[in-house]
Order: sequence, then C-alpha cells, then structure tokens
Amino acid sequence: MKTNIILKTSLLLTALLLMVWSESAVAQSVNAGTSGAQFLKINAGARAEAMGGAFAGSANDATALFWNPAGITQVERGSVSFTNIPWWADVEINQFAAALSAGNLGVFGLSVISLSVPEQEITTVDQPDGTGRFFDANDLMVGVSYARKLLPQFSVGVSAKYVSQQIWNQRAGALAFDIGTQYNFGYRNLTLGMTVSNFGPDMQYSGSDLAFFVPDRNDPTQPPGRRALANLETLGFPLPLHFQVGAVMDAIDTRYLLWRVAADLKNPSDNYEMLSFGTELEFKLEFASVFGRGGYTFNNPDQKWSVGTGLMIDLSGYNIYVDYSWSEHEYLPGIQRLSVSLSF
Repeated sequence: MKTNIILKTSLLLTALLLMVWSESAVAQSVNAGTSGAQFLKINAGARAEAMGGAFAGSANDATALFWNPAGITQVERGSVSFTNIPWWADVEINQFAAALSAGNLGVFGLSVISLSVPEQEITTVDQPDGTGRFFDANDLMVGVSYARKLLPQFSVGVSAKYVSQQIWNQRAGALAFDIGTQYNFGYRNLTLGMTVSNFGPDMQYSGSDLAFFVPDRNDPTQPPGRRALANLETLGFPLPLHFQVGAVMDAIDTRYLLWRVAADLKNPSDNYEMLSFGTELEFKLEFASVFGRGGYTFNNPDQKWSVGTGLMIDLSGYNIYVDYSWSEHEYLPGIQRLSVSLSF
C-alpha cells in the first residue's frame, strides 16, 4: 500500500513538473530559430534516429544519456557507444556515451558531443578573395549523469552538462540540466518515458574579436595605440529547451522475432509540436541479432522519415552493436549515421 502511494505521488509530481515546462515551451513555439546551441537538437545514435527519434521510452543503453537519462537504469553492467555523423558542408559531429552500473547505488554516465567546422579563410569588403587568415568554429557538450530505480518499475535520471560554442576567438558557455523518468507497466514491456532537456540560463558570446579601439572625435587621425579600448556586448540567447514524452511496447515477442513500436510527442521551445512514430524488428539468431528500423515524424518542416539497420553479435556476454541510419531531408541531402556500441 505504501509503495503504491509513493509510486503514484512520484508519477504525479513528475507529470506536473513536466507539464509546467511543457506549457512554457508551447508559449515560445512561435520563436522558431531564436535559441542557440542548435547542435544539441541533432538526434544522437543511429538506432534512435532510424526510429524517427521516438526514443524517450525506448532508451535503454548508453545513448539514453542523450534522450532520457532514466533509461541507463536498464544497463546491467556497462554500455559504451560512439556515433559519427558526416553533416552538411563538411561539418563533422561525433557523439560518445558511456554508462556504468554501480549496483544498488545506481548507474553513472558520461556523455560528449563534439561538432567541428573546417577552417575557412576570412574575407572582407576590401579583400573579397581572402585575407590570408583563417577561422573555425566548434561546439562541445560534456555531461555527467546519474540514474536510479526508485521502484522496480519506476526510474528517474538527471544529467548536468556544460555546453560551449566557439567561433574563432569568441566563446559562449552555460551549465544545463536534463531530467527524465521511465515507468514500465509490465504488460508487453510497455514503457512510458518523459524528459526535459537543456534546462539552463542564456548563453552570451565574449572574446577578443569583440574588442575595438574607440576613435577620438577631436582627433580622428590618432593611432589605435592611443585610443581607448572597448568591447562590444552581444545579446544572450536561450538554450533549446525540449520536452518529450513517449511510449514503447513489444507488439510481438517470440523466440525468433521481436517487434517494437514506439510513439513520442516532442515539444521544443523554438518550434512547433511534433509527433514521431518508430518501429524496430529484431530477428534473433543463435549468437546474433539482425535489426530493421523505420520512423516518421509529423509536423517537422525539415525531416519526415528515416530508416536503418543493425547487427548485434554476442561474444560470451559481450554484445557488440553496429547500427546504421539514413534520414531523408526536405531541402538538403540525406544524412547518414553510424554507431558502434558495446554492452557487457
């Protein structure tokens, strides 16, 4: 009786908290393109992307750190994952995640996202062909997470992460938080997941590129060395707050076939609500499994559908995963993802 009261209270408080943040996101949905750190919105992991990003309830390995930190409670001992995404314009994105179980203490996680833009030559009005100097840009996220099962069927997880963006000599940074929950109803592995991501203060650029010498009105010919030094102040920009709730269920589970279906409602602070559906077929072999996946998102102006495949090989308790996904985009070429993971 006491356990049921605790469970219902926890679920109610979590739902109310997420609904409050969700209402905030709805109110800002007309502000498309107003938030920064857009690299945080790029879907992580080939498996999740192939399922259309319907992953709040499905997350159950190291990549859960990017989707719902509560999902790492399903890691029995340890899980490590690396994803490479060749983005447009030669931009390179790498995502790393690791989760380690500490038994009754819970599960700890580490996640890293790196986005790098190749060097480009600086041009000016006077030198449109280039000045001989080059600039680059980099985005970085480093996060630490902790998750624990409060009850056998109810898990909660939280992540603290440092977000950094750098353009040449300018840099902006902020500390952000993710919080998520998962509840397993026990029927066909039906799992409900809820998460709020990127909750934190505004970011603001600063750096030497914003410094300039103030000209002397009384003597415009005065050399820069004798002028007063000042700094331009940039406007702050919010992080892309994101609310997501979803469910996943094993529609068919036999000795040789497992069919999962998932659906997620996504509510970003800088766009309109989206509804994603995903599915995963697992063909079970003696020492391996082969996966086929697909997903579709409604109300996404850029991307609609994605597909993917995967292979798992069991090597005496060490499971090696290789996953691939292809996402079709409306205005630009499709994007590929390749993930390599190890679970033990």
